[in-house]
Amino acid sequence: MTTEHRRGTVSLRQVSGSARSKKVRVDLGEESSFSSLPTPVKVGDASYFLVRGRDGYKLLSTICPHQGGEIMDEGDDLFVCDGHGWQYEKGEGICTNRADFRMKAFLVTLQNDRLVALVPDQ
Repeated sequence: MTTEHRRGTVSLRQVSGSARSKKVRVDLGEESSFSSLPTPVKVGDASYFLVRGRDGYKLLSTICPHQGGEIMDEGDDLFVCDGHGWQYEKGEGICTNRADFRMKAFLVTLQNDRLVALVPDQ
């Protein structure tokens, strides 16, 4: 079987290979300890918001995908970047200014009543 590669495209094999960073499992704690969401979570030096979206729990990175500013939870319906004011929907991390921008999301699963995240190894 032959695969045709066009200039400017990336195959799934390239993306799933060395371009991906190593991930580690992190036990965030008992599900019942997270009574209100979103809630800030720190893993090593990285900061996240634990949210529950349409398809379950996830961690959303607090680093803005637009220019790398810090995304804050100011208590309203949206997260806000302190650098340029862009806003992100709290359940899924979708940017309200440009739908093609999203907060980076990491999988969180429920295992024996505990939330376990899969995050980049720092």
